[in-house]
Amino acid sequence: MTDGKYFFDGNIYFLSLVFFFIILFPFIYLGTRNLGLSIAVLIIFWIIINVIVLISDYFGKKMHSKIFEKKVFKNLIKKGFQKENIYKYEGLTKEINGRTIRVFYNWNKVADGALSFGDIEIDIYFEPQLINDNIESIDELKLRNLTKLYDKTFWSKTNRTIFAFDRLKLFFNYYPWTNSTEIEEKIDFGLKILEENNLKPFSIKSINKPEHKILEERLYFLPNMEYIWKHLEENFR
Repeated sequence: MTDGKYFFDGNIYFLSLVFFFIILFPFIYLGTRNLGLSIAVLIIFWIIINVIVLISDYFGKKMHSKIFEKKVFKNLIKKGFQKENIYKYEGLTKEINGRTIRVFYNWNKVADGALSFGDIEIDIYFEPQLINDNIESIDELKLRNLTKLYDKTFWSKTNRTIFAFDRLKLFFNYYPWTNSTEIEEKIDFGLKILEENNLKPFSIKSINKPEHKILEERLYFLPNMEYIWKHLEENFR
């Protein structure tokens, strides 16, 4: 991340092939003892995995928009959430107790879950955790400790609780039967955590402190997801 912008260098397919070669090729070769056959098996396996990823990515991006046609988001809109569009990103937003809250479908999964191909992500904002109001100095230790405290399921992480420098990020598996009540309960859970840890409310609609305005100019408060990364990479690099 540079000045609040996320960039990725290198061709992802080439990098994945290199990764496959380093990790898997020795095991394949030990099993076949045939160099040509081992390379062929590796490439076929790599192609299959990439096709699966591309298909999942395609339908995930479709669902990112189509979820607004689902009852789960329609009910949230009825309860005061508003649709938000930033570049290709689409989500819901609402101000609760002085905090900006974002809800959206994220096909790049963080939560574990069988037969779930995307997460509902909830971002609840708090004042950026800066040391002495220095925008170059984030209180990473505090954020790591909070994440460790609340994101502590060892065997299965079907619900994730992660502290970023300006927001609490909650992830849970989306299924066709996911309803708006589940999302509202997660929001209440997140708000309670922030209150318990004295993390002050923060609204991206009313930014006053000079250091926060600088962070806003550097695009730090945007949703942290693929559409945003790609737009910034293409237009601000």
